Amino acid sequence: MPMFRPLALLALAALPGALAAQDLSEEQTRAYALIQPMLLELTPQAPVLAACVVRTAQPAELAQLAAAPGPSQAVGQTITAVLARPETLGCVQATLSR
Repeated sequence: MPMFRPLALLALAALPGALAAQDLSEEQTRAYALIQPMLLELTPQAPVLAACVVRTAQPAELAQLAAAPGPSQAVGQTITAVLARPETLGCVQATLSR
């Protein structure tokens, strides 16, 4: 089995718990699709971080992320701001401790 498969399986296994088995709206799905690859460049925990950003972003932030045509400095700033919030950090900690 190639080395990347176990890591990919772990990342996929973390995602449902991070999203609490809820269905994602179209807006959340678009935001997650933008955020996750950006965070994956920084950490293998990207699926958890992206899921928690999507869950805890304010409606205007989520709309901005979902509407973004691709990665940008503004998107990075929004992700950073959401990740810095106590509720987002709590989401990440709770998900990773499962």
